[in-house]
Amino acid sequence: MPNTGNSLASLAERMRAKTEQDRQELEALTRHQFDALSKSLRQSSAAALNTTEAAIQEKLGTLEESIVSRCQTLSWTFGRKWLQALLLSMALLAGAALGGWGVMAMLTHRLTALQDEIQSLNANKADLENTVGQLEKRTWGLKLLENQDGRFIVLPPKTSAHTGWTVGKQQAVKVE
Repeated sequence: MPNTGNSLASLAERMRAKTEQDRQELEALTRHQFDALSKSLRQSSAAALNTTEAAIQEKLGTLEESIVSRCQTLSWTFGRKWLQALLLSMALLAGAALGGWGVMAMLTHRLTALQDEIQSLNANKADLENTVGQLEKRTWGLKLLENQDGRFIVLPPKTSAHTGWTVGKQQAVKVE
């Protein structure tokens, strides 16, 4: 009977050793899988950041070109309108001096046309500002930053990033 006790103790010891070995192997395998997942997530995040940054830069470039173009148009238009208003004012004075009411009607019509054009230009400006606002909304307050440490997506205050998400077949970071 004592031999059976030693045998059971030996078996128990071997089972503990085997369990410990299995646990260590499982930990090593899990650590390896987490490392691979982390690497994949970093690569996916970098790719998503690059894609997002390129899209934002492209949209901002297009928007900037559009704003510059419209500002130049507005500047030229207002300069031309100022000259037209000056010439119309001089014509008004000449018409008033000569007693011509036809000139007065023409000036009133021209002034109305100028006001309509100014309103149209203001509406275009509002549309551009709305487009900028929509672009800011679509980025959810995310900002792109590049410095000597690398490239970063800066989250808005009181938000956090959660990894392990996918969109389609691509890795994603959920922002909450």
